[in-house]
Amino acid sequence: MKSFALTILKTEERHFAEACKEQFLSVARKWDIEGKTTTIGTDSARNMVAAIRLTRYKHMNCVAHMLQRSVTVSFADSGFVNALVKACKVVGHFKHSPTNAAELQAQQVSLGKKQEPLIQDVPTRWNSTLEMVKRLSSNKEAVIAALDNQEHKLVLPTAAEWDKLQRLETLLEPCR
Repeated sequence: MKSFALTILKTEERHFAEACKEQFLSVARKWDIEGKTTTIGTDSARNMVAAIRLTRYKHMNCVAHMLQRSVTVSFADSGFVNALVKACKVVGHFKHSPTNAAELQAQQVSLGKKQEPLIQDVPTRWNSTLEMVKRLSSNKEAVIAALDNQEHKLVLPTAAEWDKLQRLETLLEPCR
């Protein structure tokens, strides 16, 4: 995907529709494109849609945002939920503890694997579910070995859930 930004604005005020409208118009004036522009594309957040309605411009939802949203919404009705919940908890175990992360690194070294941290899934970060699943899957042996050396209450993914995570990686890759 490619993106072109006319400007990046830091704002201290709340993102109410009126304030966003003023920022859109200010950018259009600055670039002298007020009369040359017909449509503004944004995510589909209510404040953005409302801001555009306050102008003479038409609104177009960002296709990339819509694709990302459709991917995240589809998880709710999928058979991947339990596997993803367990994966997130395993990753969190290593992300939130330097000691646990060090143990994972030690296991990566002993297995001759690249030393790399696990990646946490973050709902607002595009492709983070895919990146989490890929990194966790590629480090499965090291993760299991590290957890075998620790006292924890984690419930690891079952063999069937590890397979589901692999299938999910295959499904999500084209959406990258």
